[in-house]
Amino acid sequence: MAVDRGVGGRRDRVGAGGRTAVAAVVIVQTVLFGIPAGIDAQAPPETVQAQVSGRTVSLAVARHRAYPAVDAAELALALESVLDGVTRNGVFLRARLRGEEVAFEAESPFFRHGGRAVQLANPPYEEGGAFWLPAEFVARWVSEGPPPVAAGSAGSGAPASSPASPSSPPAADPLPARVDPTAPWRVIIDPGHGGRDPGTLGSASYEKDIVLAIARRLYEELEGREMFEPHMTRNTDVYVDLDERSQFAVDRAGDLFVSIHANAAGDERARGFETIFLGQARSEEAREVALRENRGPEVEDAAGSPSDVQFILAGLDRTENLAESRLFAGFVQNSIRRVRSGGSPDRGVIQGPWWVLLGALVRMPSVIVEVGFLSNGEEERYLNGAEGQEAIARAIADAIVAYRADVLRRYAPAPEPGC
Repeated sequence: MAVDRGVGGRRDRVGAGGRTAVAAVVIVQTVLFGIPAGIDAQAPPETVQAQVSGRTVSLAVARHRAYPAVDAAELALALESVLDGVTRNGVFLRARLRGEEVAFEAESPFFRHGGRAVQLANPPYEEGGAFWLPAEFVARWVSEGPPPVAAGSAGSGAPASSPASPSSPPAADPLPARVDPTAPWRVIIDPGHGGRDPGTLGSASYEKDIVLAIARRLYEELEGREMFEPHMTRNTDVYVDLDERSQFAVDRAGDLFVSIHANAAGDERARGFETIFLGQARSEEAREVALRENRGPEVEDAAGSPSDVQFILAGLDRTENLAESRLFAGFVQNSIRRVRSGGSPDRGVIQGPWWVLLGALVRMPSVIVEVGFLSNGEEERYLNGAEGQEAIARAIADAIVAYRADVLRRYAPAPEPGC
């Protein structure tokens, strides 16, 4: 089956959207004379101008990428009466814009402004130790009035940019895809292990094979339901590095990350299913499982495995995705409980320091589903059978559908009266 459409087939979620840019304009200042022969001319410098408190402020623009961007620290310094309280924590930057909090995440086109989620045409990013904001943020959110009249490239004869007609109503801010009822969710399905990494060994089966079979059925379940676009980190018996799995999810701008695994224990009587979100291990058993899963097949011991503290420190500022991961884990656990009632004990929603979750959590709620114990003969037979695999896959799909409905209920705007 065609599992992943790849980068070339992904739809573009990032639209220009937002309020009409009437408050600033990027000016290209061309200075081409006076350059000695034999020396290549650099790109002409650019500035973005903002109208603040009746005065015009010019800020240097950089082009590390195809779009202009402004150093957030310089922006705050130049416009401290408008933008203040700038703090950075990992890939996150927070500040206050005219008294309302704004929060950005590097490489994400969405930011929070007060209680709203807002979409930029281009994402902020980190470069050279600085945090860079797209120039459109200055034009659309920082400036207070129309830009100066002269705006063309110097000496080019280009017409000046003009603000939109005051009678034109501003466009509504587009919703982030996860809370847009019209946008399908990209669900990243991650079958654990694979290739030279067999995972847990049962008496007659490998974890890598069972979780791949369940993942394929989950893919088919979601592909047959409206408003879901499933992708799989692997569709064959190949080894995929943990970092590559989470990067795959981020590259495809996933809305949800679901990693499927099977468990094992020294005591063959151990049974049950559990759903895991990122956090510090609360038991020695959870810690041992995480350490085992965090190691690649080449690693002989636990040396170099991320510690609980490293996980927590790295994820400190991802509270929204952490909270949503915990919530989604509950949906999964409840759904599997319904199909496994009487057949396998509910081991609950737990937290653990799993490396694959940390990478994906940058952009989306992420969980691991431990579908059962291969060290238990009864559960191994159930998970090896088509009926068991289909039931587990359908339960996870039902949980995803129910969770999306819950997200839309909580975040999507209510319809206008009379609509």
